[in-house]
Amino acid sequence: MSTSEATSGRHVGGIALTVLAPLVLFVLIAVLWELVAVANSSLLPPLQTVFAELVSRPLFYLSNLSSTLIAAVAGFVIGGIVAIVLAVAVVYVRVLRAAILPLALLVNVTPIVAIAPALVVAFGFNAVPHIVVAALSAFFPVLINAISGLTAVDREALDVFRAMSGSPFEIFVHLRVPSSLRYVFAGARLSVTAAMVGAVVSEFTGTVSGIGAVIITATQYLNLAQMWVGILFAAVATLLLLLLVGFVERLVVRW
Repeated sequence: MSTSEATSGRHVGGIALTVLAPLVLFVLIAVLWELVAVANSSLLPPLQTVFAELVSRPLFYLSNLSSTLIAAVAGFVIGGIVAIVLAVAVVYVRVLRAAILPLALLVNVTPIVAIAPALVVAFGFNAVPHIVVAALSAFFPVLINAISGLTAVDREALDVFRAMSGSPFEIFVHLRVPSSLRYVFAGARLSVTAAMVGAVVSEFTGTVSGIGAVIITATQYLNLAQMWVGILFAAVATLLLLLLVGFVERLVVRW
């Protein structure tokens, strides 16, 4: 067998493994799901019931998902921008690190469920509390990764810039920003997931729209099929947001 044939065989085998492995796993999960549903229908609904719920009201779920996505994406963008601005401030004004990082950590460890009702009281029954929760959820991963990226510059390159009398702005634009992009996008992948989780959880209170409201309403009325379809929509939307961030990263980071 030639080298090219061996390489082609390994490539085909790799593709087959990539496709078959998750497919087999999904089949096993479906079989286990059905076994549990047959044994205890109050724990998991049969898959055909979930599918019937999905195809009977797709627009209902899509309209509610759109509300959640708007809050999640708006919160992701706001939280990310604020995090990057504060990261730059921390890197260039070192005294701010001692002031900002403990506060950021406090925000990060505060339970979302505890924040959401207080924000509803403060801002009312509208989209603002959900956007704020999503922004707070998205803020910390981008902040930490942006700080790490902005400080993880090549020391020899930094010395070259300084030897050539490069201004702090030139060092920032031509050295710190390029070196930080992979860090920032790594934080963005965590951040967009956190923003979606924050938006969904925030909709457990203070609203009748959104995929979180769909899930919590279904839970209250023991409508397991609606609950799992809502969870499925939230999971697929989060996956699509992750893929979008990865696509933007490939467009921006070309090294």
